[in-house]
Amino acid sequence: MNESFARADWAQLKAELRHTLISLAKARRTISYSELARQLQTATIHHRSPLFTPLLIEVCDEAERAGDGSLCALVVRKSDGIPGKGYFEAAALRGADVHDPYAFWREEAKKVWEQWAGRG
Repeated sequence: MNESFARADWAQLKAELRHTLISLAKARRTISYSELARQLQTATIHHRSPLFTPLLIEVCDEAERAGDGSLCALVVRKSDGIPGKGYFEAAALRGADVHDPYAFWREEAKKVWEQWAGRG
């Protein structure tokens, strides 16, 4: 956690981000990093802020540990519609085969969408 946020604010921001990502999963959608940052109501954070990436990583790591899937697969670059290189680097560190990043990403997004399909 970055100390520029109070612990409660950081937790609330994480909860909001998680809720947004789950809503996207249920709707079978993706979102750009910049749009995701703009949608946050708890705090104003630019998508290039040094706080944004750690926030996203923390939320997504917790979601994966909770069995909620790779929610970060739904956060993409505007330029090409897939996640940034950090997403693939993290996946490779976990042992994933990312030699074809697009194919890996499509499969991960599909898994998340299927996991959340039909959930209220």
